[in-house]
Amino acid sequence: METTFTVKFWGVRGSYPVPGPATARVGGNTACVEITVGTYTIIIDAGTGIINLGKALAKRGVPVDAVLLFGHMHHDHTQGFPFFSPAFNPTTRLHVFGPQIVGHNLEDVLRSTMRPPTFPITLDTLNADISIRELAQGEVILIGEDGVRVRGFTDVPLKDESEKVKIYSMRSYAHPGDSLFYRIEWQGCSVVYASDTEGYVGGDRRLVNFARDADLLIHDAQYSEDHYLGEAVGLPVTQGYGHSTPQIACEVARLAGVRQLALFHHEPGYNDEQVEKMAADARQHFPNTTAAYEGLEIDLTQPAQPTHSTPPYVPAPRPRDGKSRWIGA
Repeated sequence: METTFTVKFWGVRGSYPVPGPATARVGGNTACVEITVGTYTIIIDAGTGIINLGKALAKRGVPVDAVLLFGHMHHDHTQGFPFFSPAFNPTTRLHVFGPQIVGHNLEDVLRSTMRPPTFPITLDTLNADISIRELAQGEVILIGEDGVRVRGFTDVPLKDESEKVKIYSMRSYAHPGDSLFYRIEWQGCSVVYASDTEGYVGGDRRLVNFARDADLLIHDAQYSEDHYLGEAVGLPVTQGYGHSTPQIACEVARLAGVRQLALFHHEPGYNDEQVEKMAADARQHFPNTTAAYEGLEIDLTQPAQPTHSTPPYVPAPRPRDGKSRWIGA
């Protein structure tokens, strides 16, 4: 099996897409991240960034068999799904997972994004083989040569799990409607995705524990600190909106001891220069920080990563044994 573990960003904006020259470097598409682990493909969120990912997957010339994880079901995380071209291909297999939604079924919510009169094609008319399952707290997704399965909180781990990709989830209450964080682990490498979350005094300790010793933390950093506090001229205070600042993200990264931090879910009203300045300021708090941008690809098996329009950074060294020290549920 290939030893690849890469993270590629296809959409990095929050709220709504913002194409145009002012966002050309960072990108204007909404949330979508592709993670390639060995021969397996994992997609997190289906904002408009998933449209270009779908085109890229189609060009690779092999049937798509992917796990699609939804952090939550707001528009900017689902609006690209109806235009994800592999979903229209009968050779595609999609394993869709997402949060339990208070009062609403995950599948029903996804169906509502593709329903006349607001959209002409329904979920049932897609040609792909699509399974949809809600994740409960403590369940673990396992990916291996025998396919995709879910281990329950009380299930005994299987003897052959050591070679499988493991996806842990943690429910967050720091965003309207709640959301799921994801931690993906394989062969000592790990990435944590924590979008659409707002920090707490002293850091989000549940998230800190969840992200402990991760190679990469992808963390919401939508607002500058002055915007968040209502001190930016002409902008409202955004405390309580469910989004973080770079300083909040850096605090989690520092307390969790992660190797590197990618700021994510950028405010659509900020141009490239504003986002890049926020990343530069964040490096004063956590040196191994970059602003996620469309096309950024991070190889977690390598000692150094590329940056874009920001000063270079050097990730902290991996533990000598090459193993993650975080123990999941």
